[in-house]
Amino acid sequence: MVVVLLLLTVLVGVGGWLTLRWFVHPAVVAGQPGPADAVVMFGGAGPRFPEAVRLAEAGTAPWLVVSDPKGSGQVWTAYGAFCQEEHPYRAVCFDPRPRTTRGEARFVADLARREGWERIVVVATTEQARRAGRLLERCWNGEVQVADVPSGRSRPLRIAYEWAATLRAAVTRRGC
Repeated sequence: MVVVLLLLTVLVGVGGWLTLRWFVHPAVVAGQPGPADAVVMFGGAGPRFPEAVRLAEAGTAPWLVVSDPKGSGQVWTAYGAFCQEEHPYRAVCFDPRPRTTRGEARFVADLARREGWERIVVVATTEQARRAGRLLERCWNGEVQVADVPSGRSRPLRIAYEWAATLRAAVTRRGC
């Protein structure tokens, strides 16, 4: 019984430490990231879009690439009109296939290779930051900087989701 309690205590301690390190205080760019070839916004909750636009408008990169999934039967997307407007940078909205962080990483990696990019700044929520950066690094050999923003949603649920997604990426989906 003592061994089981000790093992459980160690597991909870390691799990708590990893949660803090990976999902609460991930290793991301401190301050203003860049310069880069592109600012990329992965989809989801939180103030990602305003931060990605702020970075592009601050001259971090000449491209702003925005994940903009379209639902079935949907004519307009959340950012479609934005990408059609004139900007001092090139704005590209894309519908990832599959509609996952992995699909986003694949699209961005293909675009980066076609355009000859060397450095990308990815804007993701704090909880997703580590996984988003790792997935893009699996698909592309350039430098990836991650700028994080708060998710704006229930943090315990976001962390639980990220644990599951991180384990899936590490165990069953190891490639790009």
